[in-house]
Amino acid sequence: MFTSVSGQPFGVGSIRLSDGAILRLKILIVDIKETDFSPFGGTSFNVNVTGGVSVESIPDSPRELVKDKPPFPSGPELPRDGWELLSIVE
Repeated sequence: MFTSVSGQPFGVGSIRLSDGAILRLKILIVDIKETDFSPFGGTSFNVNVTGGVSVESIPDSPRELVKDKPPFPSGPELPRDGWELLSIVE
């Protein structure tokens, strides 16, 4: 765990996708409240977090494959026209 400028704890990690791209993940704990005692021992907490994802690197081969494709649309539906899901490999 690290501490942000605001004094809040955060964690940083990276994931590698099946096409070789590397994404950076950052999670910030915004608030923690004690809610109850757990019947299994200890205390239960309600934790509010926020996070972000950024692209650290993308190999040239995936860039060539998507250079003529339309931008990825935002919304609940995944596009079906030539896009494919990638796996997290690391």
